[in-house]
Amino acid sequence: MKWYGCVVLFAATMVFCNFLYTVRLDYAGKDAVVAQDFPLPEDALPVWNGAAGERLTARTLPDEPALLFFFASWCRPCLAELPVIAGLAKRGDVPFVGIAVRDKPERLEKLFKKSAPPYRVVGLDDNNVWSQKTGAARLPTAFVLNAKHDVVAKINGVMTEELYMRAILPLLRSLKDEKAL
Repeated sequence: MKWYGCVVLFAATMVFCNFLYTVRLDYAGKDAVVAQDFPLPEDALPVWNGAAGERLTARTLPDEPALLFFFASWCRPCLAELPVIAGLAKRGDVPFVGIAVRDKPERLEKLFKKSAPPYRVVGLDDNNVWSQKTGAARLPTAFVLNAKHDVVAKINGVMTEELYMRAILPLLRSLKDEKAL
């Protein structure tokens, strides 16, 4: 009878550990902003809630610095990050663009039913084309884009307002100044 208790305790421990792993949040730390230098993929992604046949490409992005967010409605850290991003998007510093990874339009509709999406446009990356080509292996991941649509920095983990104000906003301002020259 005693060995049954050990098996049950082991199984319960494994279930609990897996639960903790799935709900943990990787907040972007001091070293979360990593300099990068590569162009966005040329592949066209369907646009969620767009006109029939509308596509998102690097060329359809605004000709100004922007933030590109890879997220999913099934991703718990992404859901925790969403209110922060919504607040930051209201500031209007730069356009926010979303890429929904392996997500369904119905799920996005349900997600954004409560509040408007903070993204100017949302591309659907069903086949992980953009996420693989940009190296957005974990969600959430964000990229800082210059006016030429090149990636200049990668942000790993959940965005915080403090990180945005301390590290990302100064970078975006320098990119805007660069464009003005």
